Amino acid sequence: MGKASSSKKVARAARAGGRTAGNKQRNLLFPGVIGVIMVLGVALVAFAANDRKSETDVAPVLGDHWHAAVGFYICDQFEPDIAEFESRVGIHTHGDGVIHIHPSSADGAGENATLGAFLEGAGVTLTDTELTMGDQTWKEGDQKCGDEDGELVVAQWKDVESTDTEPALIRRDFDSIRFREDGEGYTIAFVPEGTTDIPKPESAAQLQTLGAADDPTATTSTSAGATDTTAPGATTTVPTTAPATTVPAG
Repeated sequence: MGKASSSKKVARAARAGGRTAGNKQRNLLFPGVIGVIMVLGVALVAFAANDRKSETDVAPVLGDHWHAAVGFYICDQFEPDIAEFESRVGIHTHGDGVIHIHPSSADGAGENATLGAFLEGAGVTLTDTELTMGDQTWKEGDQKCGDEDGELVVAQWKDVESTDTEPALIRRDFDSIRFREDGEGYTIAFVPEGTTDIPKPESAAQLQTLGAADDPTATTSTSAGATDTTAPGATTTVPTTAPATTVPAG
């Protein structure tokens, strides 16, 4: 065999080897890409499931029926209660100084059950420095309480009907304050800077009674011409001559 023929064979072998290596690289690359796509897909599904769980499995959940006392305290007195309104997410008031927390969708449940959700439905704007209700605005640096600079504070009670608890005083991120349990209380206050003595909402002492007005867990019974409406921990007796009826849920 001549040198020319040998050289051609070596060249053909080299080209064939190159094609084989390239094919192997491509064959290895394809399953690698598929694997990455699968991992990303599983991660996205897990994230979506966890996100959904955080909305629907963290209290309050759909079907819960909570109540929180609420009041707006300006300098040295309470403003009138927020007017009644309905809410697409189930966080509303009946104009009774009570936040009725009855999540009707994921947008009002779990981590979405916030003071901000209530205020939005009520048409109230509350930022770290400004409170607007209707045509009235109180702004830090502009309005005063007497001769003193005013500041916005939200006083939060875990059990507002208890007489021996001190509130947490929150001074920022008000919209993000979460409702975490039944029976809380909130006084949204514009008071002299540094104030720590903030009163409970005026509805606090009657929270359970007011909540029973639209609580489906409340029961009614008739005894000697009276209807007893019972909410957990509270009993109200209303004289009546009519047969006992069940209080409609709100």
